[in-house]
Amino acid sequence: MKGTFWKQYGSKITALFIVIIMLTVVYPVLIDTAKNPSQLSIYDDDWNDMSNFASDIDKNGNGKHTIKSIVSRPAIIDKIAEIEKNYTNSEDKTINFNNTILVIIGVERKYSEYDSIAIYNFVKNGGKVVLAGDSGYANSAFYGGQDIGVQWWPNKVQEGCTSTADSSIVGSAVDALGYGNTDPKCKPARLYDANHWEEDIHPKNNSIVIIDANIERMNFQGQLLMSSPAGLKIPTGSSSAEGLAYSTQQGFLDFDQNGQGGTGESTHRNTEVWGADWPEENGVEVIAEASVGEGKVILISDTSIFTNRYYTELDNKEFITNMFEYLTDGEEHTLIFDESRHIQGDFISLIYVQLFGILGYVSSSETLGIMFLGAIILILQIVMMRVENPKPWRHLFNIYEGRLSRFRVPHAHYTHPETIKEVFIDKVRIDNGFTREEFEMLAPSKIEELLKDPILIRFIVNNEKNMTLSQVEEAIKRWKK
Repeated sequence: MKGTFWKQYGSKITALFIVIIMLTVVYPVLIDTAKNPSQLSIYDDDWNDMSNFASDIDKNGNGKHTIKSIVSRPAIIDKIAEIEKNYTNSEDKTINFNNTILVIIGVERKYSEYDSIAIYNFVKNGGKVVLAGDSGYANSAFYGGQDIGVQWWPNKVQEGCTSTADSSIVGSAVDALGYGNTDPKCKPARLYDANHWEEDIHPKNNSIVIIDANIERMNFQGQLLMSSPAGLKIPTGSSSAEGLAYSTQQGFLDFDQNGQGGTGESTHRNTEVWGADWPEENGVEVIAEASVGEGKVILISDTSIFTNRYYTELDNKEFITNMFEYLTDGEEHTLIFDESRHIQGDFISLIYVQLFGILGYVSSSETLGIMFLGAIILILQIVMMRVENPKPWRHLFNIYEGRLSRFRVPHAHYTHPETIKEVFIDKVRIDNGFTREEFEMLAPSKIEELLKDPILIRFIVNNEKNMTLSQVEEAIKRWKK
């Protein structure tokens, strides 16, 4: 009884279960995410996108570098590199670590451990990364920055923003795709600095911070205009990371998010801790460089300097140009922009990104891959409503009726005249004890003798085309050996 019930209703129950999962887990996540506007894209030209910057460095525009993008997840770099590791000709490689820069501008969704490891391995093997962030989950790119010696200063009010460590399949997938713990307070502490506030150069907006930068290795000296930047944190005595540009010591990091400087929020550095050679004017780092294996990472605590709105303000453009000249040694590189961490504004783009993200996630494990493949097969089975091969029914007397599958879908084969003719001839042959070879050697007169019925003779032997299906069906019903 149990087996019969499952045979009859099993596929329907499975399909219903899949629909419930889609409605209760996947659909709410996608809809909630779709409400967020897209930004920081090199392909859009709104004020908060980066088309002007991209055009200046693209060799198809004014620059000399090849631009590519990732829409799924950065772990794909590991996959491509693994495939191409045995290529003898470096020019054939899609990703050549020594002349590739991964550009991450804005991290609006958390990176998974899988992605973080891929980015770290990319740098360790000679790749370079430009990582800019002033909100969201920039620290997750290197798992809190501990591996590279620098990270973003966190808010004091962001408890509960660590990984959920959900061991369930659904929970793991949600975290892996970057949707775990999306509390808006999970972001770096905001930097305020009244530097140049009284001068005409300052736009009199407290969200704006002007940085006086002197970065010798990049051959840059000038002023950067940042909008709502964060601050970077480099532990005292770090050997793998160093600051390149700083706020002033009059600034403060708004740890408690009240917009006011309070106890413990000052960026002033005690020379007894940091050493007498620490410049008195320097506050918290806003640009830093970290060395990892054979590669390097440039970290910038602001994304706005790359946007169309601020790209040409003060000396932002000159700094960005010089930074890439420094990273590339003036040679042509491939710049891969990670667009996967940006929230997509339209539903179609969102679905596209998530599908590729899911494929990247399941490909990280053989078990997940097998489960995913099994799910695809199951869904195809349900959608296509597979019909059994008609051959087992070929010699039944009711061939003219059309066979109904268990899904109640008429089988088209049994409504086609040529198929009916083929099946019926086989039945006549078998009932009369002829082999295929013997039957094919029979004269037409002998076949007519076997058929007996003039309608069947017209249908089979004379191959008349104007006969109705009902005529043939009635004749087959009457036929006997």
